[in-house]
Amino acid sequence: ASNFAFGRPVVEVFNQLGLAAAALGNHEFDWGQDTLRARMQQAHYAILGANVRDTLGRAVPWIRRDTLIVRGGIKIGIIGVSTKSTPTSTRPSNVVGLRFDDPAPIVDSLTRSLRASGADVVVLVAHAGAFCDRTGRSSCAGEIVDLAQRVTQHVDAIVSGHTHSLVNTIVNGIPIVQGRSQGQAIDVVDLPLDAAEGTMPSHEVRDVLPDSIAPDSAVNAIVAQATAAAAPRANRPVARIAEHMRKSPAGAEDQVALGSLIADAMRIEGKGDIGIMNNGGIRADLRAGAATYGDLFEVQPFGNILYRVTLGGRDLRAYFENLVGRRRPIVHISGAVVEYDTTRAPGSRLVSVRIGDAPLDDNRSYTLVVNDFEYAGGSGLGFGSAVRRAENLDLVDLDAFIAYLQQQPQPVMAPNDKRFVIARRQ
Repeated sequence: ASNFAFGRPVVEVFNQLGLAAAALGNHEFDWGQDTLRARMQQAHYAILGANVRDTLGRAVPWIRRDTLIVRGGIKIGIIGVSTKSTPTSTRPSNVVGLRFDDPAPIVDSLTRSLRASGADVVVLVAHAGAFCDRTGRSSCAGEIVDLAQRVTQHVDAIVSGHTHSLVNTIVNGIPIVQGRSQGQAIDVVDLPLDAAEGTMPSHEVRDVLPDSIAPDSAVNAIVAQATAAAAPRANRPVARIAEHMRKSPAGAEDQVALGSLIADAMRIEGKGDIGIMNNGGIRADLRAGAATYGDLFEVQPFGNILYRVTLGGRDLRAYFENLVGRRRPIVHISGAVVEYDTTRAPGSRLVSVRIGDAPLDDNRSYTLVVNDFEYAGGSGLGFGSAVRRAENLDLVDLDAFIAYLQQQPQPVMAPNDKRFVIARRQ
């Protein structure tokens, strides 16, 4: 309902909630900079990106760096920063003319400026996150932890995001909280306003139970209107699904049926030897039963265009080697089975690769069907100079998925074969 209206309903909801400020994230760029500027003008709150600069390192006139608000007589300075990985976590065309600089010295400079302007408290909101243990308190690592360790000016609290994870810790004396994602939790930070009291800030992340918060009537009205506007398109039936398919792996798994199903659709509809789907592009579970256009749109909402890329066998082998050198593969594949050994050093982990019914041949060419995010190098999934030929198929990933599902026997069964296989030690 929001995507069909290019984000307008979400900004309306945040306006109604009385949001004070937000950090500029990679998905704010999903519809390009013109649409982002329109959403910023619509917002009654500040959308901040202090480390977003033009290609010459200058401030971008239409992107605010910070804001100073007053609540109950208390002056609160808020700085917003974006993840440095934004150029590789959105289409490169969405951020043309922009760069995303190291935020630490920028945060230090703005903190000094806000304190000089009378800020009693300085809070950093960051679309940059971390991963911790299951409590969110220890073993924390990630971009926001690195930033907190490097700032030299006193920041009272950090509200982070981007990694959709639980963060509830203190780094360099700064509380960092991140309330998972999708309204699953609420961050609560209590900051002492009188430093002389010597009181340390308290912080926690409270999980939210379903239906535990009474609906707001004004927000309900916004949601109802947006949903009704999208309904004629969203409610169109497409296929029947045999069983629930998760969007992401759980536990020790590295693959899910939904990722394999989408990769199959890419390979078949794109007429390639191999289909490759990045895990980050799968945004929702696919539920069992009747699947509507809206259900499938939630799974693949970005409107990526498919490309058919030709690589030599030797370069394809190197590409697979790069994929299995990570903690776990961040893609799903179709048309190939890759066996690898996690005990070997990165660069030598491949045990065997089969394309179709035959071993990968270093001396022949193969066609890979990928989306334009991958083709452009998003998440480090590009091919660089190894590309022998690249064809824009003028086919939206969602349309390919729908066409594939409609061609399958109904209800559509979940693929259960493994395409990335960890070799068993002898």
